Formats: sequence, structure tokens, C-alpha cells
Amino acid sequence: MRLYRYVSDRGGYQPRVAIAVGDSGPVDLLDAWNEVTGTRLDPETGPFLVSPYALIQQGPEVWKEVRDVCRAASSLPDMVLEPDDPDMRLLCPLDRVQSLRDFLAFEDHVRRGAERRNTVVPDYWYEAPVYYKGNHRTIIGPDTECKWPSFTKRLDFELELAMIVGRRGRDIDAGEAGDYIFGFTIFNDFSARDVQAKEMSAWLGPSKGKDFANALGPCIVTSDEVGAEPDLAMICRVNGEEWGRARSSAARWSWAQMLEHVSQGEDVYPGDVYGSGTPGGCCGLDLGRELRPGDVVELEIEHVGILRNTIGVNRTAR
Repeated sequence: MRLYRYVSDRGGYQPRVAIAVGDSGPVDLLDAWNEVTGTRLDPETGPFLVSPYALIQQGPEVWKEVRDVCRAASSLPDMVLEPDDPDMRLLCPLDRVQSLRDFLAFEDHVRRGAERRNTVVPDYWYEAPVYYKGNHRTIIGPDTECKWPSFTKRLDFELELAMIVGRRGRDIDAGEAGDYIFGFTIFNDFSARDVQAKEMSAWLGPSKGKDFANALGPCIVTSDEVGAEPDLAMICRVNGEEWGRARSSAARWSWAQMLEHVSQGEDVYPGDVYGSGTPGGCCGLDLGRELRPGDVVELEIEHVGILRNTIGVNRTAR
């Protein structure tokens, strides 16, 4: 199923959840539940019907029930939402991100970085799926402006697939990791390249070079739709011009390996988000190109949709 979070006059402009199953259009989850099951829940008595985070916490049995309810509701009159409704606005599909880790899973991107530094890929990159911890409090959604931070002159994007953890676990074996994956969304890892380069020259980071904004959306596709290790086409465009494309399966490190690595000696939780890192040639840095104020960045991933964000005014101090 594909899970959207939105606001419209349907719910008094309070955040709601819409779910599409298969080729059917999305239905409002709260309305569908009440219509199909005959129960009369509201956001207080059924928070998992309006909160993706609360739904993820319910576990696989409730996920299946929700899927069945929405499939049944999609055949009922007036239940399917109109995606082009001008009154409907999509939000970040996850209302609460427990933590954010961003990996460096694509070897071609790592090799390009090594070439820019006139060095070789570090040996440890082949030993473990390395990552940095991002700012889970600065995540924006579809069609939301990415404000230009005052401290940077070089703003960039990264096309990434993101995985959402569905179950709590510790010391997870890679062979069982698929059971801990709820689904996937698109992740734009916005980057202040000049600041990032300075930070990492001091052997730590990135931090300020990344922490000002990340984007997720437009929906979450559950793993039962695309598998736990999906092979999806990925495309990035700026102002309608294609800048790069790749496939998610080209990553050197699998999601199972990432979960196994992170969970060694620590718990992972429902609602944790893992970014894949960008494939080579799917960010401005790899291409020698930079974003400008007013640019429209579109990241498209097969079965997920298009995550679109506009770049805000450059207020960088001269």
C-alpha cells in the first residue's frame, strides 16, 4: 500500500492519512475504517487512523487489516480522493521521525568523491555500511520550500531512497532484517557543500552542512508492494531538466546489512529513517553543478512518485 499524509477541508484542515492499495486511488483511512468496519472512531480513539507513526507502531496485523479495509473502501462511491483536488495538500508522510541515519551505500558516488580528493576509497567503506546521523527535527515535505541557509553559498541536493523501520529490534541478523522494514519513501538530503567540506576537513561531521533541511515524500510505499530490497528506477531533475538517473539496486550495501550493522549493541525503533546515500551522478557535487534560488528540484522514484521542492532566496552574507 501507498501511505499519504495530507490536509484538506475533508478533515477540517487537520492532518489525515490516505492509503492507496494496488492500482486503486487513495481513500481517507479514518473514513474508510468507519465505513467498512462499522465502528465510529475519531482521531482520539483511533490515533493510528490519522498518524502514520502510530500506525507503524501497531505492527503487521493492524497493517494487514488497514490494507484490507482500504481495498474494500476503494470500490465504494465517493470514497476515493481526487489527487488533483486544489484543496488537498500533501505533507511529509511520516509525522514523527524517531531518528535519521544517512548511509553512503553507492560505490560510484564514493569513487567520485575519492577522485575529487585525489585519493582512494577508504578500506573501511568496504567493511561496514557507514552513515552519519541527521537532524530529524528539520524534515520538510512535498512542495515545501527549502530555505537557503544564511551561512552557505553552495546549496545542493541528493537523490536518495529512504527506508522506514517498522519494528523494534536489537542485534538483528541480516537474514531476518526484512521483517523489520515497514516501507520506503524518497529522501532529499539537502547539503551546504562549502560548509560540509570545511567540517569534514576537521575529521568530524557533517553537521551544519546537512542539518538545516531534509525532505521526505510524497508517500510511503510498504515493503509488501516493492519487497524488502527493491529495485527501483531513480531520476533527479532541476527545473524540468534531467540531471541524473540510477537504480536503487546498484547500492553496494543492502538494507538488511544496514539494519544488521546499526542494531549491533543498540535498539532500532519503529519510525527510524535510513537514507541510502545518493548514487553517483545524482547530485550537483558529482556533476559540477550548483542550485540557484528559485530552482525546482524533482526527485522521482518508481512506485513512490515525485518529491518536489523549491529552493528559497539566497540570504548568504556577502
